Amino acid sequence: MLTRKFLAAVALGGGAALSLGHAFPQSNPAFEEWTASFEGNSLDPAKWERFTFEGGAGGTFKVENGELRMRSVNGSRAGVRSKQKFTGDHFIVEAAVAKVGAAQPEPGSGGLTPGDAHLTVLFDDSGRNRIECIYTSEGTFEAWAVVNGQGERLDNRKLATKIQNPTLGVVRRGDEFLFMLNGQIGLQKH
Repeated sequence: MLTRKFLAAVALGGGAALSLGHAFPQSNPAFEEWTASFEGNSLDPAKWERFTFEGGAGGTFKVENGELRMRSVNGSRAGVRSKQKFTGDHFIVEAAVAKVGAAQPEPGSGGLTPGDAHLTVLFDDSGRNRIECIYTSEGTFEAWAVVNGQGERLDNRKLATKIQNPTLGVVRRGDEFLFMLNGQIGLQKH
């Protein structure tokens, strides 16, 4: 698990329309709030930048009606990250999912790849150290820790929701991480 101080950006993306990202870093005794929305027809370059986690940066990308709409291709994982960086060992980060696209056929494969939306807390500029909340088009909810590029799935593969537009959240209290779905704790890890 990631035990160092939070010093990073918030990243959003996947095959979804994400409507809002919040980061609430906390350091004693002050409490700082940062909120960013997607307005107009393009990404606000003062707040957000495109970011690729894995693979290429291809696919579709647009901001429309206050929503970030993305679809990655060929197994790539891309999104946007906040230009604002935060420090502290306590924080809450959340994003409302407006829509997740349906499963799509993967080129060269007989199966379908589910659409997903992800909320990611980056602990470095490369993305090799991060915590991720992922909501799929199948209604499942995944929690991941990636340390030095090696991913570990933290959930029990039994987390799901029937709500079409959930809110994803990650909370950190020191060495404890809480993965939230619609304001409720779905998973707690030390």
